[in-house]
Amino acid sequence: MRREIKGIAASPGISIGTAFLYIEKELDIFLGNISDTKLEIERLLNARNKSKEQLLVIKEKTEKKLGEEKAKIFDGHITLLEDDELFEETVDLIESEQISAENALSQAIEVYYEMLSNIEDEYLRERAGDLKDIAKRWIYNIKGIEILNLSILPKNSVVVAKDLTPSDTAQLDLENVIAFVTEIGGKTSHSSIMARSLEIPAVVGTGNICSVIDNHETLVVDAINGVVVLHPTEEEKKVYEEKRKEYFNEKEMLKILKDKTAISKDGIEVGVWANIGEPKDVEGVLRNGARGIGLYRTEFLFMNGDKFPTEEEQYEAYKTVAIDMQGMPVTIRTMDIGGDKSLPYMKLPQEENPFLGWRALRVCLDR
Repeated sequence: MRREIKGIAASPGISIGTAFLYIEKELDIFLGNISDTKLEIERLLNARNKSKEQLLVIKEKTEKKLGEEKAKIFDGHITLLEDDELFEETVDLIESEQISAENALSQAIEVYYEMLSNIEDEYLRERAGDLKDIAKRWIYNIKGIEILNLSILPKNSVVVAKDLTPSDTAQLDLENVIAFVTEIGGKTSHSSIMARSLEIPAVVGTGNICSVIDNHETLVVDAINGVVVLHPTEEEKKVYEEKRKEYFNEKEMLKILKDKTAISKDGIEVGVWANIGEPKDVEGVLRNGARGIGLYRTEFLFMNGDKFPTEEEQYEAYKTVAIDMQGMPVTIRTMDIGGDKSLPYMKLPQEENPFLGWRALRVCLDR
């Protein structure tokens, strides 16, 4: 039966493919008491070490595929994994409650997750998903369960899941995966950001799609309007295939025009410049024929880590952009933190109108 589900267009494009339903295994967490606390602490530590090794491999693959900046997401994951406070709280639960490593870790993580999930700031709420990613990997390794490899999927697959973590998204094989759809998430989630870098259509925030879709059924992902169509009619498939071709052809046409000079009817040359958020974006700027960078949003350098970037790190990022732009103009904006953008490691005052308050340049001038 045909069904249309609305969501959020997180990464533009149109795809028609076959659903690959990505359902995580239910974790059987032992809730009873244990007698050997030392053994449980050893299981906890060994699983943490294995999780770190896996994340380092994923980070390396992401760096090759998407560049150093996108791979920094996993530095934050590794930092959370190595957090002494979280580890010690989990050990305390094992010892005081005489419970299993997976039970203790699940309880400790849940406290942090609830705290982040209830924060009003969208960016920080999305980071709760990162915490769940780490917890899932760690607990799977405690239990000795293999994590499903999303790099080996059938052709024309549309991955449908409750959520996709950054490590899930980094594994997607772009030869076979043509789009993804998730029940939760927003435009600022790391998986959405990575989808845009990979140029793969993505619709997120679709509610309960996993419970109403069958594995291997045909679906349309309209990631321009944020719509997913289940069991599309033959006529709809033809219409969406035309739209997909139109979108593709428009992109190709713009590629033809990208190196031409933009001149108004009265003979005035107009410079077409681009906006970027990190050094890796320069590749797209040059590929699409922009003649300069009109806005370098430096806040992403601050948002992609778990602490303030050093002066040297900022210098290297700005220098890289300037060199890669080969003498073309680059306008660097002071980090725009405040209002709708905040940092987990930076305390901002509560204000009635934060968009007009202590933010951006005002913060920098005070420091």
